[in-house]
Amino acid sequence: MDGGTPDAGPPATGVTVTLTRASGVTGVKRINVALPLPPGTRTADPTPAARVNGAVVPTGSRVLARYRDGQARSVQVQFDAPDGVTTADLELDGSAPALALVAVDTLLRADTVGASAVRTPEVWVTLPPSFLVQSQVAGHLVEHAALTTAPLNAWRLNCDYQAYGTAAFAAAQGTQGTWLYDRGTVLYRGYAQTGDVSVLQAAWRETDLYRQSILAMTLPGSANNDLKYNYTQAMAIHYLLTGDDRFREAAETVAQRSVIAGYTGAISGSFWTERHAGFGLLANVYAARVSDDLAATFENRARVIVDNLVAIQETNVDLSAAPAAKQLDAQHRCFAHTPEAHDISEYVDLDSAQPATLVCSPWMSAIVADGLEAYADDADATQRTRALNAVVRLGRRLGAVDNRGADGRPHYLLGVDGANAPDAYHEHWGEVAQVVAMAYHYSGRTDDALRTRAMHHVDGFATLGTIGQIRSFNWQCRSGVATPFYLR
Repeated sequence: MDGGTPDAGPPATGVTVTLTRASGVTGVKRINVALPLPPGTRTADPTPAARVNGAVVPTGSRVLARYRDGQARSVQVQFDAPDGVTTADLELDGSAPALALVAVDTLLRADTVGASAVRTPEVWVTLPPSFLVQSQVAGHLVEHAALTTAPLNAWRLNCDYQAYGTAAFAAAQGTQGTWLYDRGTVLYRGYAQTGDVSVLQAAWRETDLYRQSILAMTLPGSANNDLKYNYTQAMAIHYLLTGDDRFREAAETVAQRSVIAGYTGAISGSFWTERHAGFGLLANVYAARVSDDLAATFENRARVIVDNLVAIQETNVDLSAAPAAKQLDAQHRCFAHTPEAHDISEYVDLDSAQPATLVCSPWMSAIVADGLEAYADDADATQRTRALNAVVRLGRRLGAVDNRGADGRPHYLLGVDGANAPDAYHEHWGEVAQVVAMAYHYSGRTDDALRTRAMHHVDGFATLGTIGQIRSFNWQCRSGVATPFYLR
């Protein structure tokens, strides 16, 4: 079960990077960047050579991480550039005089996020979105330049990285909910799709602030010890784009906290939601991608989480007394849990008189789908099939017509065997669109009815979707932005 990677194109042999100096920076400066490489396109390590003003200059490089087959996942590159140089050409397989690498932290300058201190480059290096998207460093995405027509351009239009950028975050960073949903990943995905230096700057600043805060346990409120605030994805992406070892080590530290204690694969009445399971899975998968000494630990933990997710889908649920719309076959399965395990105070204003004994969260399910896909991307053939089959079953369930309320929008909580809790707002169209689109893609891209159901939710996001606060931006522009990839 594998939808492949449509329109991936041939592997790049080189790339032109853009250099943007921070204010007041002059003179010859060391340039640092890491080039993420797509899977399955190389048989040997790259030997980068940098060209400045058309001439090869001394170049230093190292492989940062590898895929399962040993291929380089990302390679760090350094070279020197004088004033006035705004671009450089990097050949992946070239020949250049050797240059000794220096630690990335020595190339950074003092910066801020509000009143918080961070460190950012003296010279910003941006990669073109075509290169970033093909590399898959931030997931399966489509560059914004290719999203020109409705309704698949909705994420390009609705996700405003300026309005909800660092200035907006800084004004509210003392509020716990502002940190939800891994803002660094939101911003790095935006950078991958746009290649915009301002989005890269926001991603860098906020990921550095998050790294400092989570290690020092200074996040607001109770977030430090809450699994749904412990992320490695952005820090791993940052490492793969910079080679800054501090972010690799931080990803490992956070992943060591991401143990799904008490999560056994049985349908839960007390512990978890899809958000907990999804972020726990993502934390271990992304830490494994960059770890230099603990990859096997994180890979094994991720495998256990996937086994438990599959076990929940395999658990027999008696639907014989359920409403007819709920009596779906085994190819339609979400990750069921009791309303109490989610939050019983949110299972309210039900749309029928028969309460469900089990529910799932259509919007939180997108995090699990993200994690299952990332796990599949790194797994052997057998594990890849298991994980993607779970995504397909999830997407079929969320795409079923009983997951539609007023205006056709998805429910806040979907009843597995009884009433649904409708969503009062238009903030969760995109996540269901994404997961149903993933099911279409990974089931072979032949189920036209499934694609139609995905497009129903895409249309809803395009015409009715609203983003009115930072937390909502974090959520809607984190997972759903991948949707166009699966539906092109």
